[in-house]
Amino acid sequence: MDPTLVTVIVTGVFSLLGLSTRLAFKAVRERAEVRRAELAQQGLSERVRLLPPGSRLSERSSGQAVEILVGGADHSGER
Repeated sequence: MDPTLVTVIVTGVFSLLGLSTRLAFKAVRERAEVRRAELAQQGLSERVRLLPPGSRLSERSSGQAVEILVGGADHSGER
């Protein structure tokens, strides 16, 4: 085999390997981010469930603010 052809093939294989590694890392990182958001929402839902009607829950974390008014006598959705 021609040494130039071998160099091109080896370079291509390593490029594909690097690309697939980067894509796999990105997928794992994004899945972890989704899982963290799911856990945060689950914790928020559990805390809201424990509150009596008419309670208000305000939470601020990592640039996100959440304010929840737990349902009472008025369920119209108006503020």
